[in-house]
Amino acid sequence: MKYVFLLAAVAVIYFVWSRQTPVAPVAEAVTQKEVAPLTTGGRDVPPPTSNFLKRPLDRTHAVLDQAKKRNGAGEF
Repeated sequence: MKYVFLLAAVAVIYFVWSRQTPVAPVAEAVTQKEVAPLTTGGRDVPPPTSNFLKRPLDRTHAVLDQAKKRNGAGEF
């Protein structure tokens, strides 16, 4: 019986606490329109390589180079 009471008390505390969370401001902040688009222009396609094992590494290096160019001041 004490386990049932404990479970009911935890459930009541959970529901009371969940009702006090600020859901509306968070939902509004999430759905706001972005100030600037995250991407500009098309993707830079890495030059094709003949080795299929090296292609993922080339793409990784291309993405890292793109991030370095976008970083500018070095705060990455």
